[in-house]
Amino acid sequence: MKNYYRIMLGQKSIHAMDCFEGNFIGVDFDINEDLTHKLPENWQEFNKQFIPVFLVNRPDKTKIGAGLSCGALWTVAKGIKKGDMVLCPDGAGNYRIGEVQSD
Repeated sequence: MKNYYRIMLGQKSIHAMDCFEGNFIGVDFDINEDLTHKLPENWQEFNKQFIPVFLVNRPDKTKIGAGLSCGALWTVAKGIKKGDMVLCPDGAGNYRIGEVQSD
């Protein structure tokens, strides 16, 4: 079963063209560490560990905002699977649709 995701590629889609041209989805929520071996099977465990990290780097954000950001980071890094569909605004009022081709 395919899942469908709407992904913003930076604030106001500032990184959209880089992502489209490079065929990747990028995220950055000021968690500056390698997450390769830190992505549990469910997002709640990830959020429990990384909401405090996010808030240290972004003290201007609320715990709710941190939870949303961490959940989005987990979704892109772990939740989206090969065959899923992604809808991304391009910053010019249009959307691009893509199918995930690899992990």
